[in-house]
Amino acid sequence: MNFEKPITDRITIADQPTEADFDRLRGEGYVAVVNLRHDGEPEQPLDVAAEGREATDRGLAYHHLAVGQPPLSDPGVAEACDFIDREAAKGKVLVHCRKGGRAAAITLIQQARANGWKADEAVDKGRAIGLALDPPLRGKVEEYLKSHG
Repeated sequence: MNFEKPITDRITIADQPTEADFDRLRGEGYVAVVNLRHDGEPEQPLDVAAEGREATDRGLAYHHLAVGQPPLSDPGVAEACDFIDREAAKGKVLVHCRKGGRAAAITLIQQARANGWKADEAVDKGRAIGLALDPPLRGKVEEYLKSHG
């Protein structure tokens, strides 16, 4: 990985991990991986199924939610957040996409839910813990939080 940023002591956002990264993660106390990529994206060394096998073969729980152009919606977002919450209770969780932006967006929603942040305060509170979003993703997160608050 070229980008790896701890958000809490249990949740880290990152870009695309390699097979070697999966080996390292397990040794560093990670218990789970959330992949937010679609099959066929650029710079994707493993398709979704292969990545899931690489993770589970190393004893890491694995969750996939393809995040793309449509608005963020349930049940997918809620299931990903629930997975992060459940696995973070056991150890560290890596949330990744291609460059880290979608990982920041889903993690911001998860943190808003976990900390009771309202939609109008979540972006600022997220920025304070390192979850800055570009305008299109910020809009999707705000829309999701407003409709699920």
